[in-house]
Amino acid sequence: MDLTFNILLILHLAAFGLAIATTIAAPLVGSRMALATPDSLQLLGGIGKQLQFNARIAFATLLVTGVAMVFVRYGGFEGQSIWFFLKMGLVVVILVAMLIGAFTKPGTINPRVMGWITRLSLAGIIISAVMAFN
Repeated sequence: MDLTFNILLILHLAAFGLAIATTIAAPLVGSRMALATPDSLQLLGGIGKQLQFNARIAFATLLVTGVAMVFVRYGGFEGQSIWFFLKMGLVVVILVAMLIGAFTKPGTINPRVMGWITRLSLAGIIISAVMAFN
């Protein structure tokens, strides 16, 4: 079990690193798009699409490995602290933000607002994870 848990944790932390990097890079790319020339816009748009893909892969990996680790280590969700459920609530916030971003027209929602929602949710996830599992 320890080896399985450790492999899941390594994958989880790698995905979290990808999520953090994407959360930092995406707003930077987006802010450059407003002033970009047509050639630059195409390049930045491609980078933006790759960052969106990275975010989806990271999120899916985090979700699957996180749930798997809880089952491997604790046998399920029963008995988890309020911090764990706060963490999961913040995961839902990020999921909703990703879905809104995927299904709304570009420019409908201020990217800065979505960026702050995501960043603050990630910070909350880190804090609640430390409190839940330490």
